[in-house]
Amino acid sequence: MAEYNKQRFYWIKLTDRFMTSDTVDFLMEQKDGANYVVIYQMLCLKTVNNDGCLSRSIGEMIIPYDEEKIQRDLKWFSIDTIRVAMNLYKRLGLIYEQEDGVLRITDFDNLVGSQTVSAFKKQEQLKLRGGKQGGIKVEKIPPE
Repeated sequence: MAEYNKQRFYWIKLTDRFMTSDTVDFLMEQKDGANYVVIYQMLCLKTVNNDGCLSRSIGEMIIPYDEEKIQRDLKWFSIDTIRVAMNLYKRLGLIYEQEDGVLRITDFDNLVGSQTVSAFKKQEQLKLRGGKQGGIKVEKIPPE
């Protein structure tokens, strides 16, 4: 039997109104507005394996990201752009600070989706069958 691939695909779930929302409209009105929208999307992707938290774990320590760490990771933006963006995100409610000092993407669970490679392959196999299972239970379709 084939071994299941546990690697995951991630995606940002944007509604059709995301780019026309009041929040994005406000961000886009700012001097570096397009950068602020892109930075926000990059932060969503950067935190997919950390439940939307802007932090890293080393041993038993949880180390919150600061603006300098974010700027190093998102190397295309100046530290001033990162500082203004983070301040705006807090004021607009896009991110919030938890009790432990870690910043977290607001409503992260509804913004990011994921599935394993194996689940994706099963979906593709079902599509090839026209959505019909052909008498085979979905659970028994091998991933490879």
